[in-house]
Amino acid sequence: MRIYQFIRRFRVLFSLLFLIGITCFFTAIRVQSVQWFSWLLKVQFVPALLSVFIASLWALAAILLLTLLFGRIYCSLLCPMGIFQDVVIRISNLFKTKKQKRFGYIKEVRWLRYSILTLTIALWIVGFGLPLLLLDPYSNYGRVATHLFKPVITLFNNGLHYIWPGSFYYQSHIAISLLSYLLPAAILITIVVMSALWGRLFCNTICPVGTFLGFISKYAAFRPVINKDACNHCALCVTKCKAECINSKEQKIDHSRCVGCFNCTVACAQGAITYTFCWRKKSYLSDRRNFLTFSGAVIVGAIAYRASGNKLLTFSSSPKTVTPPGARSHEHLKRFCTACHACVVACPSRIIQPTITGYGLDGLMLPAITFKNGFCSYNCTRCSEVCPSAAITRTTMEEKKVIRIGKARFTPRRCVVTTDGTDCGACDEHCPTKAIRMVPFGRGNLRRPQVDEAYCIGCGACEFICPTNPKAIVVVAETTHTIALPPKVEKQEQVQIDSFGF
Repeated sequence: MRIYQFIRRFRVLFSLLFLIGITCFFTAIRVQSVQWFSWLLKVQFVPALLSVFIASLWALAAILLLTLLFGRIYCSLLCPMGIFQDVVIRISNLFKTKKQKRFGYIKEVRWLRYSILTLTIALWIVGFGLPLLLLDPYSNYGRVATHLFKPVITLFNNGLHYIWPGSFYYQSHIAISLLSYLLPAAILITIVVMSALWGRLFCNTICPVGTFLGFISKYAAFRPVINKDACNHCALCVTKCKAECINSKEQKIDHSRCVGCFNCTVACAQGAITYTFCWRKKSYLSDRRNFLTFSGAVIVGAIAYRASGNKLLTFSSSPKTVTPPGARSHEHLKRFCTACHACVVACPSRIIQPTITGYGLDGLMLPAITFKNGFCSYNCTRCSEVCPSAAITRTTMEEKKVIRIGKARFTPRRCVVTTDGTDCGACDEHCPTKAIRMVPFGRGNLRRPQVDEAYCIGCGACEFICPTNPKAIVVVAETTHTIALPPKVEKQEQVQIDSFGF
């Protein structure tokens, strides 16, 4: 009993710290603090699954091995939405009577679980990733924290700024589209209501990650098992099981729904429920081996099919949509991005924002670049550093400086040099690659910009700084990223001075 109490307390402490860390990442006021928590994103199931062939295998292998050994403890230890549900359950119990706090056994709705999982996988394989994007628990939590929690924290921070201006600095909030708030709000309300009333029902009926890991949990090495001789059918374990997967009458536990919370082992006064090693029967080991071979083949085959770019369902994206450097192309981003909005949070210039229609029907809420509030910093690779699924592939500073995400296009008739007959040159001054140079125009000493596309990387500095409305110079998106020429380095001539020169 004591060992189970210790394990349960450790699980609760670890999961809370993990949830706090991920929440701090998505809600951090200072962008610099985001980097401290970005490693937590790498151990999420769906991003790890998508990044197998373009990043690394270790995260997915670790999650699968953890599940194979100890069951669905991923859902209680590493899934932020799963941990958040536990928090909601705990808070809701403060407002319930003793009778209302008790859980009961609910028979598995197998057809619903498997239908959602099968449909999600099938649509993702043929090219329609919207169901996976909307049902991935990690990405849903990321969107909720980014668009709902962070504005509240920002408002609170700004309130403290007015009280102690020397300790807190003002943080402006960039308003996005209404749908960017409505979709996370709908998810949050659904999760809170389901958790408060029915415990882990969302995980065990709707979540495709929970259903898939539930398959593996049936064959886990260590699982909670009921000792039929010691059990007195008191059903105390049932009342504490938030997954509602313990059938006390038949003395069975549905291991596909058990999330390894250890509530039942602590609650059982008879010590009838133990966490037991179950790989003893030869026939059982044979079934486990066959299952792992089949599921592994399905995962590898599905990812290989999508990674190759073959899709039965295709939806066109807008050619005006600018993708972050490292995203490679519209298709690459749509293939691997889960819209968790880690890049949205990490971008110090705050130019990466979710788009509603920019990537077509299957690209809802995927990140895109807008130059209304800033431009892509020449010496920044933050978005590629935090992306957990490698939808924005990791790039070095040298690589990033020549990745062309778009090309600057100049419209002379809109330029103030043309309309007002006055000098400007703001775009030339702010271009980091010197792709813009000022050339003589008209009479007198007037000069206006000329763009050399070979050196332009589409960073948007020229568009952002341009004073005209509409802009005289704008970035036209590259749907597939290309490589620009490195900036010219002007050589300085060495002059020998025989004297002081004065």
